[in-house]
Amino acid sequence: MTFPVRLVCLLLLAAAIGTAGCQQHSSEPLRIVSSPWAGYEPLYLARDLGYLDPISVRITELPSANITLESFSNGSADIATLTLDETVTLLAKGKKLRILLVLDVSNGADAVVAKPEIGSLLALKGKRIGMENIPLGAYLLNRMLQAAQLAPEQVQVVPMPEDKHEKAYLQGKIDAAVTMEPYKSKIVQAGGVVLFDSSRIPDEIFDVVVVREEIYASRRDDLCRLAREWFHTLDYVKANRDEAYRRMSKRMGVDAKTFAASMAGIKVPSREDNRRLLGGRSPALLAPAQRLVDIMLQAHMIPTSVNMATALDPEFAECLK
Repeated sequence: MTFPVRLVCLLLLAAAIGTAGCQQHSSEPLRIVSSPWAGYEPLYLARDLGYLDPISVRITELPSANITLESFSNGSADIATLTLDETVTLLAKGKKLRILLVLDVSNGADAVVAKPEIGSLLALKGKRIGMENIPLGAYLLNRMLQAAQLAPEQVQVVPMPEDKHEKAYLQGKIDAAVTMEPYKSKIVQAGGVVLFDSSRIPDEIFDVVVVREEIYASRRDDLCRLAREWFHTLDYVKANRDEAYRRMSKRMGVDAKTFAASMAGIKVPSREDNRRLLGGRSPALLAPAQRLVDIMLQAHMIPTSVNMATALDPEFAECLK
């Protein structure tokens, strides 16, 4: 075999190996982690409706937001559903990621719920407040304390997972809870009173889908399909609300009324909303995101400021057309 022919063969062999490697990589499922939250439920509904190919997408529900955050942070997952403040926390730690979608905006679903005899925010002084040790809990507590004009040391924070809040409240182990749906509604049904919720701090608590930078660079088409199927599912929910709510509430283990109350406390951005929030020359998410960064920095929740623009790629929003 002459040298040129041998060279051509070697090049063809290398190309074949490279192609096979790419095909093997792209066939690996995107690993998505999430935690219990009504705003994330359309992901599971998309899977159950067959909109998401189980060969290309694998969704794992973890028991808490804290574990979801850790799983994504340590590289055990490619994609995660996180709150925007959790995303800011990761960016401040130097993690490389991209925001793909804005899933929802809290408008009352996150709240501070207290015993009925605690009639005001100021009356929380000296009281025991249950809270999961996650950025969102710390953030909401901080904003509530600002509204109450209380210092952090003037309340007693009792660390506990969100799914333990209702039981701790009923057993008298806590006087109030920094909590979220569906646990918020359960405590209210048990007699609790909402003293502060996310409707008082509009456009501050966002839930987003984030992806690790290396996956974003190598799996753009797969991510685009995932984004499109999210909105395909929202179309289904809009056209079949009762059936969709029945399926999602059953999977969450709550009744339809509780699930509907959870959904009433959030706003779900449309395709057009997402394109406005994440696309164009000036993505609309940047202003509230940078305001969130400033608040977290002032409250010493992050060690340094971050430029939220680094987590956005306005061109990705084009696949939402």
